[in-house]
Amino acid sequence: MRARRHALSAVLFCVAAITACTAASELPTLEAATKRLDADAGELIRASELHLSAVKRADDDTCVPGQLRHFVQAESDLAGSTDGLLERLRALGYDKVVDDLDLRDHDQDVAVLRNPRTRLEFELTVLSGERSGVRVVGKTTCYAAE
Repeated sequence: MRARRHALSAVLFCVAAITACTAASELPTLEAATKRLDADAGELIRASELHLSAVKRADDDTCVPGQLRHFVQAESDLAGSTDGLLERLRALGYDKVVDDLDLRDHDQDVAVLRNPRTRLEFELTVLSGERSGVRVVGKTTCYAAE
């Protein structure tokens, strides 16, 4: 009898642990992801030293047919603001996932940061040449269109 009770407790504990792990790794809804992305982008935009402007928010269907995602785009004329952007994004829980050496071309340097919990992503592109500055694009993952 005692063995059964311990076995039942162990099974219930395992089920609870598996449920907790599964719930934590699920994607947020598109609505929740959109709100979080807009809030994180707002944090960057409110940082006056970064001088971000020309904010564009929209949903697009550049995913596979039947899916869409939300994105935010802003720009700065100051190419030197990337360090501040990287610091702010890291403070918001984003990790650098792509080194700019992998994506570099003659006129641009790129860094990609992703939040492992929300799976939101920000791409920072440093533009040089005639139109120097920084372009920031934040986006959700692709979701099935409702």
